[in-house]
Amino acid sequence: MPGPFTHIYTERRLADFLTQDATAGGVNASFVRDVDGNLISGLDPGMLHGLTPAEAARLMQDWPKFAALGAIGPDFFFFLQDYANPAIPCDEIMFALSLLYWLDDEGRIDEWEGLLAIIADITGNAFVALLRFLIKLSKIWQKFIDALMDVIGPILDAAGQVINDLTGGLLTELGDLFTQLKNDLMTLIAEEALSWQDVFAFFSLKMRSGLDEQAFVWSDMTHYRLTSYVPKQFLEHAKKLRASPNAIDQEHGEQLAAFALGYISHVATDTIAHSYVNEQAGGPFRTHWQRHHLVENHMDAFNYEETGNGHLPADPQVGCIDGYEGFNHSALYFAVQIPKDIDTLPADQKEGKWRQQPLPEGDTREHRKTRKEMLDTDGVLPMWLAETISRVLIEVYAMPKEGGIDSPEYTAERGPHPRNLMGMAFQNDLGDGSALLGKWLSVLGVGDPGEALGDLLEAVAPAPPKDLNIPEGFPLPWEIQVTYRFLLSWFKRQFNTSFDMDKPKRPTWFTPPSSDYNFGPPDFSGVNPSDNPLEQLCEVVLALLDWIWKSLEKAAQLAYDLGKSAISGATLPARQILYDQLILPAWMACENMRQVLVHMAYLSPQSEMLYDDGEIRRPNEIDHELIRLGHGVDGAFAAALASAWDPLGNLDKDPSLTAPAERNPKGGPNKAYPWLPVRPTRKYDGQKTGAGSPPFNSDVVEFQRPWGFPDKTNDPDLTKAGNYIETPQTVPGPYPQDAIPTVLFSLDGPASNRLRYDYEGSGCPERTDEYNEEFIGRAPFTNGYAIPEGTPQESISGTNPLGDPIIFSSYLIGQIAGNPNFRTNFNLDSDRGFGYLCWDWIRVLDTAPKPKPRNLRNQEYDPPETPPEGRVDEWEYPEPTAFGQDPPPLYTNIADHMLRTLKLAYLGRSCDEKPGPINSAPGRAPR
Repeated sequence: MPGPFTHIYTERRLADFLTQDATAGGVNASFVRDVDGNLISGLDPGMLHGLTPAEAARLMQDWPKFAALGAIGPDFFFFLQDYANPAIPCDEIMFALSLLYWLDDEGRIDEWEGLLAIIADITGNAFVALLRFLIKLSKIWQKFIDALMDVIGPILDAAGQVINDLTGGLLTELGDLFTQLKNDLMTLIAEEALSWQDVFAFFSLKMRSGLDEQAFVWSDMTHYRLTSYVPKQFLEHAKKLRASPNAIDQEHGEQLAAFALGYISHVATDTIAHSYVNEQAGGPFRTHWQRHHLVENHMDAFNYEETGNGHLPADPQVGCIDGYEGFNHSALYFAVQIPKDIDTLPADQKEGKWRQQPLPEGDTREHRKTRKEMLDTDGVLPMWLAETISRVLIEVYAMPKEGGIDSPEYTAERGPHPRNLMGMAFQNDLGDGSALLGKWLSVLGVGDPGEALGDLLEAVAPAPPKDLNIPEGFPLPWEIQVTYRFLLSWFKRQFNTSFDMDKPKRPTWFTPPSSDYNFGPPDFSGVNPSDNPLEQLCEVVLALLDWIWKSLEKAAQLAYDLGKSAISGATLPARQILYDQLILPAWMACENMRQVLVHMAYLSPQSEMLYDDGEIRRPNEIDHELIRLGHGVDGAFAAALASAWDPLGNLDKDPSLTAPAERNPKGGPNKAYPWLPVRPTRKYDGQKTGAGSPPFNSDVVEFQRPWGFPDKTNDPDLTKAGNYIETPQTVPGPYPQDAIPTVLFSLDGPASNRLRYDYEGSGCPERTDEYNEEFIGRAPFTNGYAIPEGTPQESISGTNPLGDPIIFSSYLIGQIAGNPNFRTNFNLDSDRGFGYLCWDWIRVLDTAPKPKPRNLRNQEYDPPETPPEGRVDEWEYPEPTAFGQDPPPLYTNIADHMLRTLKLAYLGRSCDEKPGPINSAPGRAPR
């Protein structure tokens, strides 16, 4: 993260930027702008192996799907089913998914039905719990829409005509539809509501609780460990392939180089753009995972929308175009769709499919079928690329005896690696495959697969080549392929949503009714009246669902009553009454449910759409205040929900969006960053982090109100609703107050090669903190970015030392590809501050007389010297404190003066001698 559109769009703008001459604001042969100064360490032409800015641009533009997939980068591994919980059979899940996708390709099973069957009995798998919820919700809604559209047209057309029993029958059918929708929605909520909290737990990092890398998932590993060395190895493999005399190998080399360059853009974008998100979220992803996801969802939707209104460069292939106006209908999956059997295709077909135009409206069943066909595509990750990804992970992260690179630059930072997958042991245990194939064919309801089991096993889970031994913990190549297919499945669900509906147009003529029938807004009287009603999400959800229930129940009953009384056209209400009291409630129920799910980060927000005459078609759901630095969100969300009861409400014109900023996003002079996650108020002295209790099974409750800034807890008593700053305090980033996400695509922002060199040479977090205080500062506005006229000088400080994402991506390509002295691995979450390198807790290497702690797989590890906030039974709740304190309270010392300040160090480095409190030890003992 940031979101996939921002990453893909950044990579594509980077390719454009690299074509610009240095004299016109582009970069020189060293991949840097002239204005940023000379490089401290020059690039090695031999190491670059002919890679120039123009050549890098050509590779990315010639192979755009490979570059875009590379731009997904480490986020690709979010879709690998490698869970630290041993109760989840990770490799077996991947095997079942591989079988499902083979059956789907053969036309033997529906992909979504198969996914539901596979995950039906899997417990603890939070990611698929979210997918299950969305699939079921989508199926319910699509079934309702298909039936509704077949009914409401004849009703509206027949209003005022003499239709007698026919109309009564249609109205009765409409009543049945409302009743069924009500029952289906309530059943879904009853089945899935208790699993919602699991979804949020999925997003938290394993290191949050002090676990070491053995329990990491691969998405953790690739964001927090050896981050520059992964794309470096991709480039090394690309060089070898491009030097081959074989034409196919040469083509693979170009594709892999494009993938590697896209991956570098992800590393650079994460390093910089996560600081923007952190400033708005109030802390890093490690402690505010759900708020991060929410902010990034709205940033992605906003950036996508800006490509269609001229505020960002247009991009017909991935940006906003006719027929794909909203991000939730962007069909972004086409950007990463690699065609099956690409090596055998003609040159003009190797790029695969792109979005088609014109895309018909989904206003009839026939049009919806055509849309579905035009929006449907599948892709396959080539096996050679899957094998290369497996090789690179082993080379970078495995011990030398397992196949890892035995070089000081790797071994100095290398520690344990994830051990959640079985590697070759699982492949060897498959045998002839009959046991697992038989089990999962039965689960999927397939009797005869039409293929010999040996051939089917080879198609579903082929053994890796003999020279590729997969150690314990590393993914098999076919599991990498399945990860890609699951990514496509998720993208199809997120970026081609069916859980929405255009607001039906009002009738062209109507008789204003005199009626006391009124659905009314939801009743929030059950929500705590001493607080903003929307701050207690559970109560709000209950109120909202109760409103949906009552509204649909009333609509159903009215339809039944009208059906019984429909004797002639003269006794029927006019079209407007039917519209207002039957058809509009269905759309309102959908939209109001979407508002909650969007602000919970379950769904991507949609953009505003209007009919040709200006009537609202779909309301805007992008919360602009949520993504403008220093601004809040509660008021905007409350206004959006309040306006949603009025279908003509213009949700993006809320006056609070233009209100003054609420806080300094850089923390201000009192260094108000990073905030601890939101927890319930301490109940007793000595209360410590727990595994959680019902109904949330977590003692972090930020998911109840992820749109709220974490300086305030959910306690209705403001004298106890204050939160604490996690110490030591740090600088979150360089981006100024009132900035909006488009600033991330700037090509003329500040940067300095000299300052980059300083940050890259930091020996410890304390040194980076010093650089941030000096070079970024705490004033709300930043030199090199927009500053309101008349802003006093004391409100302006610092610069952006590393540069904006596109500029920094270009620089990082040069360093990784061509600087033999570049050995810097940035933390890709900007955790715990801007420009931080990969770090670990300073750990207790000798716990005697106590035994070393063990993770869920019973593996020993060295515990952190200072317990982080996620460490169960060790981190102590702070005392209740008042909201609104300035300076905010710091989480520093408890009663017996045991330090609470976190202790961490950069991997393989130590602080140089310098006066002051900088005396960190390396993060891990030599191995």
